[in-house]
Amino acid sequence: MPRALVTGASRRQGLAAALVRALERDGWDVVTAGFPPSDTGEAREIDIREDLADPDAPPRIFDAAGDVTAMVLAHAHSEHGSVVETSVDDFDRHMAVNARGSLLLIAEFARRHRGGRGSIVSYTSDAVFDEVGYGASKGALDRITVAAALELAPHGITVNAINPGPVDTGWMTPELAAHIERRTPLGRLGRAEDSAGLVAFLCSPGAAWITGQILRCDGGLSLL
Repeated sequence: MPRALVTGASRRQGLAAALVRALERDGWDVVTAGFPPSDTGEAREIDIREDLADPDAPPRIFDAAGDVTAMVLAHAHSEHGSVVETSVDDFDRHMAVNARGSLLLIAEFARRHRGGRGSIVSYTSDAVFDEVGYGASKGALDRITVAAALELAPHGITVNAINPGPVDTGWMTPELAAHIERRTPLGRLGRAEDSAGLVAFLCSPGAAWITGQILRCDGGLSLL
């Protein structure tokens, strides 16, 4: 049974929790990594607890996870903050967890890759307004995705990212949810399961010819 590593799987309603279910339905043995536990309750017992702000965490995660052939980076540090208000510490933590942590995990995956098909998928975002640290870190992740796709292609590793748009995982106010639903061409809010199916496909043999892509799964919202 192939094994996949999924980071950020600590919320019942989260994107990663839906992805874990989708991968398991496809026959994957899924190992999860998360930090910290969410106050909304855990999706499942997290297998590996590490803080990705620690640059030494990725080797420990892979030591614990064992041989994996797919990795999905669904972790994220996300705090509100404008350009004027964002502190140095807050900006640095966004970059450490979302960008540097992802880079180091991708590098560790590549070092331990045993040949054959490998797949890496990250969750990204276009968020900018009042989330400058988060948005900047996700912009960096997009560039890391493209660089890794080029570098790792000769080793049989595909690297992609998906942008799920605003997804109703419990954080939206009723007013915001109604506004997004009205603007979305497909006429409803995004669900965690929507992007989970796409990510599971990108980890499958059927997606072996897709790499270096930043794919949108947002009901057409980004077209407007």
